[in-house]
Amino acid sequence: MTAGRGASIPLKDVFDQPETMWMQFRRRLDCLQPYCRIASHTEGEVRDILLALEQIYRPSFPDLHLQQWTGSIYTWLTHPLLDPQKSGRVLMDHLMKLVTMALQRSYAKGEGDVSPKHLEDAAEQLTHRRDKIYVIDIQDPKEEDERQKQESLEESEEPKPKGNKEAKRSRKQRSQGESGDPNPK
Repeated sequence: MTAGRGASIPLKDVFDQPETMWMQFRRRLDCLQPYCRIASHTEGEVRDILLALEQIYRPSFPDLHLQQWTGSIYTWLTHPLLDPQKSGRVLMDHLMKLVTMALQRSYAKGEGDVSPKHLEDAAEQLTHRRDKIYVIDIQDPKEEDERQKQESLEESEEPKPKGNKEAKRSRKQRSQGESGDPNPK
């Protein structure tokens, strides 16, 4: 089993290769329907996927319990904007986006489990604020803005090196000081 997007079938090109190893795999596939594409998932399937994701992300999130949020996640992902046909099924792409966004935010905060607030924010971003871009790796945006302003002030206070015109002018003034009056009449 593999995960894919769009109309492509992952590993089909690999299985279609003429080498003996891939021919053995191809021979074991179903003759009539060798490739099966699951377009969307029921609530029970979403629960199973969340359980698998808990196991995958366990090293980074030791207290991760995604399964408890199955009902909420299913409800958010069957929102009319994400399920316009009202099929009551969840696309894997939407599920993975929601979970990864929430996990990224929890990881940035140093949490061992995903917080309900991060899940809700991710669902809101998928439905209502799709085009807004978020920066998740800054601890406090106000402090970051103040630090950037301070750096720009420090840069503007530094003495600027003289340009070519200023350097020529100062050389000219020195030479004129030595020779006397610059405009003899």
